[in-house]
Amino acid sequence: MANIEKLVPFIIKWETGTTQKRGETAEQLFERARKKGFANDPMDLGGATQTGVTLATYKTYCRKHGQKDPTVDDLKIIPYQTWLAILKELYWDRWKADQIDSQSVANILVDFVWASGATGIKKPQQMLGVVPDGVVGPKTLAAVNSYGPTTLFYRLKALRIKYVEDIVKSRPSQKKWLKGWKNRINDIQFNG
Repeated sequence: MANIEKLVPFIIKWETGTTQKRGETAEQLFERARKKGFANDPMDLGGATQTGVTLATYKTYCRKHGQKDPTVDDLKIIPYQTWLAILKELYWDRWKADQIDSQSVANILVDFVWASGATGIKKPQQMLGVVPDGVVGPKTLAAVNSYGPTTLFYRLKALRIKYVEDIVKSRPSQKKWLKGWKNRINDIQFNG
């Protein structure tokens, strides 16, 4: 079964450009990454972001846990355990990735929903021939796990490339991120 800890260094690398050093824990990697992980580009539709977590996502997480709405300043100093809980609860668990047989397939699916929201579930569901409702249930999981993992992985990669190209076609202002989006998608490797 897939393991979230194996995805963390990839997410951090592509959100901040920080790569894991030998012997470094994921938390140590995050602490280094957080120093340069904040962005608030007015052209970015996600808005203020720290190591890939948007302020809107952080607010969703805090509300779910009965906490006050965080500010941009709170986002800048988000602790690793909260960042990891957001990744797990709002993205990894959304794909029920602990139940996906292939780590590589789990990684590309979770990174898709991390980068694209509900589309990162609906588009794969549509490709798999299940109802594209944005909710991963038994039928979606069965479709994922019964598909040949190598074939599914490369089909998902092609689907994501087409998706980001379509974003730029419909919103040319987003072109400045296209090369980076494609580089990120192409960096996800199939490891069996």
